[in-house]
Amino acid sequence: MKKKALILTALFSLPAFAQEVLLKEVEVKAKKENFQDSLEVREVRESFSKDVGEALTRLEGFWKVRKGGIANDVVLRAFYRDNINVLIDDTKIYGACPNRMDPPAFHVDFSEVEKIEVIKGPFDVRHQGSLGGLVNIITKKPERGFHLKLNATVGSFNFINLSPVVSYADDKLYGLAGYSYKYSKPYKDGDGKRITEYANYKPPYINSKAFEINTYWARFGFKPLENHEFEIAYTRQEADHVLYPALMMDAIYDNTDRLKVSYKVSRITDIWKELKLQFYYTRVEHWMDDRYRTFMGTPSGPYSMATDASTKTYGGRIETKLSDFTVGLEAYKRNWSATNYMWMNNVYRTQYVIPDVDITSIGVYGEYEKKLSDKLRLKAGIRLDSTKSEADSSKANTNLYWAYHSTRSTSKTDTYPSGNVQLFYSLSPEVELFTGLGYAVRVPDPQERYFALNRAMQCSQTNPYCAWVGNPELKPSKNTELDFGIKHQTKKALTKATVFVSYVQDYITVNNKPVENPSMMVAPSFARARSYENVNATFWGFEINSTYNVWNNLFLFGGASYVQGRKDTKPLKGITDKDVAEVPPLKGRLGLRYDTGLWFMEGEVVAMATQDRVDSDLKEQKTSGWAIINLKAGAEYRNFKLIAGVENLFDKKYYEYLSYQRDPFRSGVKVPEPGRSLYLTLQYSF
Repeated sequence: MKKKALILTALFSLPAFAQEVLLKEVEVKAKKENFQDSLEVREVRESFSKDVGEALTRLEGFWKVRKGGIANDVVLRAFYRDNINVLIDDTKIYGACPNRMDPPAFHVDFSEVEKIEVIKGPFDVRHQGSLGGLVNIITKKPERGFHLKLNATVGSFNFINLSPVVSYADDKLYGLAGYSYKYSKPYKDGDGKRITEYANYKPPYINSKAFEINTYWARFGFKPLENHEFEIAYTRQEADHVLYPALMMDAIYDNTDRLKVSYKVSRITDIWKELKLQFYYTRVEHWMDDRYRTFMGTPSGPYSMATDASTKTYGGRIETKLSDFTVGLEAYKRNWSATNYMWMNNVYRTQYVIPDVDITSIGVYGEYEKKLSDKLRLKAGIRLDSTKSEADSSKANTNLYWAYHSTRSTSKTDTYPSGNVQLFYSLSPEVELFTGLGYAVRVPDPQERYFALNRAMQCSQTNPYCAWVGNPELKPSKNTELDFGIKHQTKKALTKATVFVSYVQDYITVNNKPVENPSMMVAPSFARARSYENVNATFWGFEINSTYNVWNNLFLFGGASYVQGRKDTKPLKGITDKDVAEVPPLKGRLGLRYDTGLWFMEGEVVAMATQDRVDSDLKEQKTSGWAIINLKAGAEYRNFKLIAGVENLFDKKYYEYLSYQRDPFRSGVKVPEPGRSLYLTLQYSF
C-alpha cells in the first residue's frame, strides 16, 4: 500500500517525489570519486544504441569511431585503442581484427550489463596500461529470489533485439542465465541512402543483413562458508555477416569466449577487510574477407582478399584490503595472430601480418585512501610493471622492419612505474573541489610494433605507399596529467566541471615513413609506408555536465566536452603537422525530461562543432558540424515497461567525425550516421 501511495503522489506531481525518482540515480553518481563516472543500465535501455561504444557517447568526454552498423570503438578524451583500458568485470579482452572490427566493448551484450564505470585520465593503478583512462563494464549479479526479465526492442531498418534473463539467489547460492539475439539490415542516412551503397558491395548484399549476433551467458556462485564466495561465469558470443563499409572487408564470423573464476573472502578481521582472487580466459576467433564486394580478377576462392585472426588472453589477480590500503598483483598473457591472404598472379599470397605475438605482463600495485579531516580526503596509488613483447621470429617479416626502421628486432622488455595523487576538499556542504596528478604508461601493442603488410608489387612512383609496417623500436607512451574540477550538489541539482592538461611523452602516432634501406622486392627507393612513430604530444580540454530539477517533475540536463591535441614534428619521419590526428571536436547536449516515476517524456538536442583540427600529413579530412533532435517517452504498469523513441527527428545527414587513420584495410568510404530512427522497447520482469 505504501508503494501505491507513493505512485499516486507522483501523479499529482509533488516535487519531493520527483526528486526521489530521478535524482536518486544522480545522487548515486555524485557519491562516486570525482575522477569516476558511470552509465547506468536505465540510460542504456532507454536509447537506440546498438553497442557499448555508442551508448557511452551519452557521457561527457566520450566519442566513437563508426565503421558500420555496430561495433563502434570507444574514444575517451581523444585517446583510442590501447591508450585506454576497456575491461569486462576487471578482465582483459582484446579484439582479433587488425582493423578494429571487434573492439573490446563489442564483446559484451547489453543484457549482461548492470552499469559501466569510467575513470578519466591516468588515475587507475589496479590495471596495467590505463594511459588515458579506464572503462570497466560491470555485468549483472542475481537479485535475491527467483526473477525473469524479458527485453524486446524493434526499430528502423528491421532492427530486432530479444533477450530473456532468468536468475535465482538465496543465502547460499545464486545463478543467472541469459540469451540475446540482435539483427539489423543496413541503416539509411538522412538522404535515404543505405550505408552499403557508399561502398563496392555486390547488388545482392546492399540490402542484406548488416549484422546477426547471438550471445549466451551464465553465472553461478555459492557461499561455502560465512563471508566466503565462489563464482564462475561464462559467455559465448557469435557474430555473423557483419558489414563494415569503411573497410575493404567484412566479418564472416567473429566468435568470442569469456570465462572468469573468482573467490572472495570479506570481513576477515577488523583490519583485514577483504581478499579477492580472480582468474580469466578470453578468446576471439575472427575471419574477414571481401566476398560481398566487387573486385578485380577471378580468384579460385570466393574472395580476393581475406584475413584469419585470433587472440587469446590468460590473466588473473590477487588483491587484498588492509584498513586504508589496497594492495594487489596482476598478471596476464596476451597472444595475437593474424594471417592475410591476397589473390595475386593466380595464387593466394600469404602474409603473417601479426606474427603470433605474445605480450606477457606482471605488475604489483598499492592504493591508499584516507579522510584526513572533516573537509579533506586523500587518495594515492603506485604501480610497477614489467612487460615483455615477443613476435614469432619465423613468421615476422624482419626484411620489412629493416627497410623502414633499420632493425630486425622481434622482442622487447619494458619495466615502468605508474602512480597518482588525488585530493578532495569540501569547500561547503554543497561544493567540493578536486584535483589530481597522475602518471601512467602503456606498452605498444602487437600491431604497432610488429605488423607487416608488404605491397611493393602494387606500388609505383605515383602511388608510393608500398607497405603498412610496425615499428619494433617504439617506446612505451607515458602520460602525465593534471586535472582540476568542482562539484556542486544540492537536493535539486548536481553540476560537475573538470579541466585537464595531459603531456604524453612518446605518444604513438601514425605516420608516412620514408624508406631507410631500399630493396627492389621489399621497398624501392621511392617507397613510403604507413607506420608508427613516437612523438611528444599535449592534450587539454574540459567537461561539464549538470542535472537540475526545474519544477515539480521537470528536469533540465546538459553537458559539453572539448579536447585539443598538439604534437612535436619530426620532418625526417614524415611528421610535419602539429595537429594530432583523430581528435574529436566540441560536443554538447541539452535536454528536458518530465518524469513522474510511472511515465516520462524526454527531448534533447545533441550537437557537434566542425572538426577542423586535422593532420594534413595523413590527409585527414575535416568534418562539418551538425545538430540533431532526439525524443523518447516511456511508461510502467505493474511488471511491464514500454519505451518509444525517435532519434535524428528531422532526418539529417551527418557524420559524427572521421577517424580512420589507423586501419590498414580501410576503404576510404565515409560512413554517415543513421537517419531518422524509430524504436520501441518492451520490458517485463518479475
